[in-house]
Order: sequence, then C-alpha cells, then structure tokens
Amino acid sequence: MSKSYINKVELKDGQIILFHRPNAKRPVYHMRVHVRGMRDVHGEGITYIQETTGETDLDEAKRMALERFDDLKLRVRAKAPAKELSFKDMYELWWTEKCQDLNATFKAKGRTGKTERIVWYEKYSQRYFLPYFGDYKLDSMSQKNVQDFWPWRLSYWERASDDEKRKHPNHALSPSKKTLDMEQSALREIFGWAHANKLVAYMPQIKHPLSRKGIAAKRRASFDPKEWQKLESYMAKWAKGEGINDKRVNSSHIYRRQLCRQYILWLFHTGMRTGEANQLRHKDIVRIRTDETESVTLRVTVSQQTKTGSRNVITQAEAYGVYEDICKLTGHTESDDWLFCNSDGKKLKGFYKTLDKLLEDVGLLYDENNDKRVMYSFRHLYAENRLRDIGVNPRAYDLLSANMGTSRKMIEDHYVRKGVMYDEDALIGGDKKRSEEIKARKNRLLQEP
Repeated sequence: MSKSYINKVELKDGQIILFHRPNAKRPVYHMRVHVRGMRDVHGEGITYIQETTGETDLDEAKRMALERFDDLKLRVRAKAPAKELSFKDMYELWWTEKCQDLNATFKAKGRTGKTERIVWYEKYSQRYFLPYFGDYKLDSMSQKNVQDFWPWRLSYWERASDDEKRKHPNHALSPSKKTLDMEQSALREIFGWAHANKLVAYMPQIKHPLSRKGIAAKRRASFDPKEWQKLESYMAKWAKGEGINDKRVNSSHIYRRQLCRQYILWLFHTGMRTGEANQLRHKDIVRIRTDETESVTLRVTVSQQTKTGSRNVITQAEAYGVYEDICKLTGHTESDDWLFCNSDGKKLKGFYKTLDKLLEDVGLLYDENNDKRVMYSFRHLYAENRLRDIGVNPRAYDLLSANMGTSRKMIEDHYVRKGVMYDEDALIGGDKKRSEEIKARKNRLLQEP
C-alpha cells in the first residue's frame, strides 16, 4: 500500500479503505472503493474509485463508504458506469462523437472550415442547454426537471442583462416555433444518445409548449409593395447621410450605410441567403445574356461552404447595376476579393444594428403582427415578388426552388405569407381589359403618399 495513505482503515476485507490525505488542511476521510466488474462511461474496466467522504468523524465516514460500496454493486449489476454523471459530463461525451460525425459528413461533401451545424450546437448549448441542465445529475434528473427547461428558455431574454442583449442584438425576445423545434430536436437527440448508451435510466419526454398540433411555424416578417417602395426611397437619402435623425455622419458611417443599401438591394434582386451573400467573391459572379430575351444579368455561383452547398443563382436584371455600384464603392474587385467587404477589404460580418436603425427610422422595423423584420426578410420578399411576376404554378415553384436552393414546401410554408398570392381577378372571372384597369388603379394607389 502506498505510504501516502495515512490513518488507514480497511472494511469489507480491504475492498474499502478509509484514509487521510497528507498535508490536508482538515482531517477529512477519503475512501478508495473496489467492486469487481466496475466500468467507466466508455465501457472500460476500472479497478477502484477514490472520492472524499466529506466527513471528519470515522463512524460517519464508514457509513458513507459502505453506502457507496452498495451503490457501486448495484451499478455493476445494472451495467451502469461507476461514476454518476452530470448532464455536462454526458454532453461532452456526446459532443465528441457528434462533432466527429458532422465533420466527416461535411468533408465528404467537399467542404472545408467549420460547419454551420457545429456553430449552431456550440451557440445553443453554451447559451441554453448547459447553463440549465449542466449541473443536474443524470441519475436523479426527473421529467419535471426536463419540462421546466421550456419556461426558463422562453423567458431567457427577458431576464438577460443589458450587456448580453447588446452583445446579441439579433436576439428574439420570444423565440419562434421553428427555433424551439430545433432545440427540441437537439435535446431529443442528446438524451436519446444517453439512453442508448445506458447513461440515463429512461428517455424523458421532450416537448416544447408550441409543438401542439395545429400551431404553424411563424414566417419571417416581409414587406408589401408600398412598404418596400417607402424603404427604397428613404435608403437613397439615408445612404448619403440625409436620414431623418442625422446630425453628424462621418465618412465611415456613409460607407457602411452605402454598403448596407447595396447589400439589401442585392438580396432583393437575388433571393440569396445572408450566409451565401457573405461568402461571395468576385470570381463567383459572371455576366451573362439570356437565350430568348437576350437580357443582361448575372450568374452567381454559391459557395460549397454554405448551408445547402453550391448552386447557380440567376439574378434579376437589376442586380447587374447593383453589382457595378458595389465595385465602385468598395474598390476591391480582384478575383479573390470579397464582394461585401469593409473599406480595408476584410470580410463583412453583418449589419444587425445598422439595419435596425434604418428600419426604425422609416417605421418598418416591425410588421402589422409586431414581428421584427431582419435581413432575411428581403429573401422572403424576393420569393413573393417572383411569384407575383411569373404566377403561382408548378413550373414557377420549380424555377424558384432551384434558384433559391430550397423546396416548394419551404416556400409555401415559410416564405410566402398567407393571402399574398390571392387573385381576386381570377375568382371573379374578369376579362383582360378589366384586369388591366384594376392593375392600373393599384399602381396609382402605390404612388400615393
């Protein structure tokens, strides 16, 4: 026996050893317990566990050690790990395996860097899952503990500090059903893995409050034609430093505003995701002329590193002029230069605060349902405009799905607002002349202040 065991006491024929540690400030008894057949969380055999009893009284220390001995015998019989894990311990084991799987899939698709899915898990686990579940012991976690996560989660940003809210300006005070669906799915996977590996005795029911049947996922806020016209008109003045509340606007502010305006126009004319636009380099953009109408436009190659991988996007003709304006503004037009970049050529990070201020100035930050508009809203506006232009039919959805890198179901469920494609003329059977008169009247209404 090692000489470091001081005041050694043996129980159960040496299977339990109580001792004092050398140089300890308090004479607390520690225990070394051996039970044949003990395993760690990886299934590897272990000879003994060594822990503190927390007791200075020998009789109490003996009681603690014997209870631990009986507990370990039960864990061996149940083929459970010797050490009682916390959620944090379990999560780290799961994440090691999950991260390897995600990276392997990412690499198999020919992509490099960090996957968006890994970024999502890291962000949500550090902000929500680990702060709430982290210290819970798996053996003693109840269904109530799991279900109480959702009230805690729903009120998270109401309780957050002002510093945290400023650090994450794009946070949603009330998370959407889609967000909660993703968190629910992630938690089910984590606990499911733990249950399959016998780290938890039962699989808890994980169901967020909005998952009841019949509650549809909320669409992001978009703009109607008159709202877009109002925003477009205001942006032209705002980008010059002539905004409603402008007093002192320096050259750095002007550059950022002008780039923000071009970024919005780019999304409006391409329907690209913000993550796709941020990855664009000039070598990804080619000027083309269409076969039938010979219209001049752009073909954009989306990076393989983005959400759905590489695809070609055919832009609206107006995007060609937007592209030229971006080139003049940034001055960084070499093949490998970023399309959207700061004045020093570094890759753009985003316009969260800038966009909020712009939309707030013009009274469009929130829609009629009090849903906040974000940069992604312009992708939704693109989808609605294209369907207005080319009609609502299978071919239109096929073209739009391919160009936007999504499915018809996603467009119908998440991009196009209910009622936007409502066609009164078709319902009343109006003739062509009457339809043209109605359209002219609508256009006049849009021109009115």
